[in-house]
Amino acid sequence: MKHSLFRPAEMAVLLAVALVIVPLLFYLPFWLPALVELMLLLRACLLLRQSRLPGLAVLLPLLVLAAAGVWLNLNTLIGREGGAALLILLLGFKVFESRQQRDWQVVLALGFFLSAIPLLFDQSPWSALWLVISLLALTWAMLRLAGDIPSGSARTAVQALLLSLPLMLVLFVVMPRLPGPLWSMPHDSHTAQTGLSDSMEPGSISQLVQREDAAFSVVFAGQAPAVSQMYWRIMILDDFDGRRWQNVHGLQQETVQLQGGQLIPYRLTGKPARSRLPLLEYPLQAPRGGVLEPGRLLRLASDSDDTVRIDAASLLGSHYRQSLSQSDQDFYRRLPPGNPASRQLAMQWRMQSQDDAGFVHEALLHFRLNGYRYTLTPPLLEGDNSTDAFLFSSRQGFCEHYASAFAFLARAAGIPARVVTGYQGAQFNPVGRFWQVRSSDAHAWVEVWLKESGEWLRVDPTAAVAPQRVSDGVSQSIPSLQPAMPLMGSRIPGWLLPLQQSWQAAGFAWQQWVVGYDATRQLNLYRLLGLGEAVDAAAVLRALLLGGALGLLPLLWWWRRRPAMAPLQVGRNLLVAALQCHGITILPSDGPLDMLNKAAHLPKDVRVLLKQLLKEYAAMRYRHAELPARQVQAWLGQVRRFAQQARKQRRHR
Repeated sequence: MKHSLFRPAEMAVLLAVALVIVPLLFYLPFWLPALVELMLLLRACLLLRQSRLPGLAVLLPLLVLAAAGVWLNLNTLIGREGGAALLILLLGFKVFESRQQRDWQVVLALGFFLSAIPLLFDQSPWSALWLVISLLALTWAMLRLAGDIPSGSARTAVQALLLSLPLMLVLFVVMPRLPGPLWSMPHDSHTAQTGLSDSMEPGSISQLVQREDAAFSVVFAGQAPAVSQMYWRIMILDDFDGRRWQNVHGLQQETVQLQGGQLIPYRLTGKPARSRLPLLEYPLQAPRGGVLEPGRLLRLASDSDDTVRIDAASLLGSHYRQSLSQSDQDFYRRLPPGNPASRQLAMQWRMQSQDDAGFVHEALLHFRLNGYRYTLTPPLLEGDNSTDAFLFSSRQGFCEHYASAFAFLARAAGIPARVVTGYQGAQFNPVGRFWQVRSSDAHAWVEVWLKESGEWLRVDPTAAVAPQRVSDGVSQSIPSLQPAMPLMGSRIPGWLLPLQQSWQAAGFAWQQWVVGYDATRQLNLYRLLGLGEAVDAAAVLRALLLGGALGLLPLLWWWRRRPAMAPLQVGRNLLVAALQCHGITILPSDGPLDMLNKAAHLPKDVRVLLKQLLKEYAAMRYRHAELPARQVQAWLGQVRRFAQQARKQRRHR
């Protein structure tokens, strides 16, 4: 037995749901959203051909097989990735058992729910724009499914969303919210993360800097420091195995004194990586919601990987004094076997230097005067003596090569040293008045511990080779990293830079005022509007009454301006809705005879009553003389009873 006849409304639902799933192609394993899109396409083909739908015996094994594929890919069926994957999979199979209007209404409801899922992965303005497009498509499909105004359903969908916009804004602003970002989600441990990792080897940072995505944004409370002084530390790497630096020491505590320096307060907005955010050297204290780990590194209390905003202060140019025990000093001098030429060079400089600071000077002078090149594509360094190969053979590298080599030389000379990774520099946006740090600003440098003064000294050997990297940014020292136009690959011309900066400023404002609208900002707004000193029930009620009155004004305006519907049109719409309860779709072009023919399979008593109502409708609709109001109202009452009976029968099916 075939399902109900093809209905354009069902195609509208499939099209809208397919549009909703598109963003998930970028956040879930590609094969899964692509598979669901193919399933929607297959269901559309079955609709066009009016073919028989597969039964449960076919669908259930396929569902189990697909769910197993999700499990093998993600190792879970819950959480952000697992839950979203399972939901779209269930939606893909749901359309194959959708026959009646009620089934398609369930599909639409799932579509409305799924439209918000991409915001759990990304809260950019692009995601919000796609959400609006998805809601428009779903509302249009809902109107098509209702069958009342299919010819103007697109315009009506736009009007409905515009009229609901003020009320939506009121609810967004006044409804109480939990502390933290609106879309905060714990990080799934099985999901790969981008950004700086807890290890470094040749090529690890040079790959990262080729990306142009924003890492974080900063607004300074006063005058911003010079770009060459902007070192944002995020990780300390203290163990070297001959090729890779990683963090293994993990000092439980440290006694630190920050002496001197200029106090720089600032607000940083960015996405944490493994609960870490970079801070400007050297942070004075831990910002709210985080702790300072040894090495003046920030770790957030929350494991969310969503955008956060913190207020911090750093002492720029301060002396980072720390007492190291003998065992700690020995640890920071530890080296694996190999690289004899580098060891010999380090000892030579050691003998020529009066103190540790003198050794640092000799090493930097060597990098500056001996033909070293700063490049993204250095020769591959293999074998156990990779440091020797870099210092005496290739002499080409990126910041990780220079930081690794300098730290090795310092340790070989008996000076405690460690590698620090983070970001260096920033680009000022004159439109939004903020500084933006991008992935291309990723950097590595070295800290050496000077025994004479008991302090950690920052040493950036890359600055000795390419001073413009520190003063002007990586894109100025390597032209191939200058911003390019999407899809074209050519450099962005100067006249387009203001447009790019305006878009960046819009994204920054979006993060600050929409994504970052948290409980603290809401409380400040309540106080500003005089709604109370706390976001309690009374304050929320006052805000809802005030905002609700403003939000309902557009609806009231629309209600007063809408044209009154003729009684005969009201009756026809009721008949259309009644037939939809029986699984019959009526098109705007269908006349009374068409409606009666489509209802040929209904029970005899229903057809007899429908025929009588349609006959009276046709007589009144095409009558030239004015209709008696009592006759029209009597007919309308019969139609209402007919529609009510149809709704009851649908509920009992």
